[in-house]
Amino acid sequence: MKLDLRRIKARIVPVELTGWPRIIPERHRATPAEAGFGSSRFSSPTLAFRILYAAQDFPTALAEAVIRDRFEGKERRYLYRPYLEGLAATEISASAPLSLVDMSGAAAYEMGIDTDTKGSRNHQAGQAFAEALHKQTAADGIIFSSRLTDSPCVAIFDRAFSGLSGTVPVDLVRVGALAGELTRLGVIVRRGRGR
Repeated sequence: MKLDLRRIKARIVPVELTGWPRIIPERHRATPAEAGFGSSRFSSPTLAFRILYAAQDFPTALAEAVIRDRFEGKERRYLYRPYLEGLAATEISASAPLSLVDMSGAAAYEMGIDTDTKGSRNHQAGQAFAEALHKQTAADGIIFSSRLTDSPCVAIFDRAFSGLSGTVPVDLVRVGALAGELTRLGVIVRRGRGR
């Protein structure tokens, strides 16, 4: 994908990251400000880089990492405690402002890139954009609006990981905001299937 670098440069903004929530699998609690390879909206399909996601607020982190589209078309909303017990929450901060491409609002349209980049369930367009962005610019990543909550999220390239830190992860089930958010969404936590 060829990018219009002049238009991309116009959308790069400095972002001070302080205490942005992130939900991670329990097995990664020793490295809260790291990320592995995976398949996500802005991940590299060629494994050229790793990407770390965080959200500006806890409800968005929960929506992006846990809830996603799992309750679409369902009247009953259940999450199972063993699943939640396998997750931890941390807060990500950066030691200096990050240079992020702002994908909010009409950004994709204005930059001349596929508008599915930031909002489609299919991640192909977002991955192609992130791959080109990583290769053709020195940007630290992307700031975008969650397609689920419309609140800000960041996708940070691994070249910026050295400037990131994470708080000591807390078991997700111990996060005070979890119960209120699940109640607001009408989600019931069950001990296991059929219980």
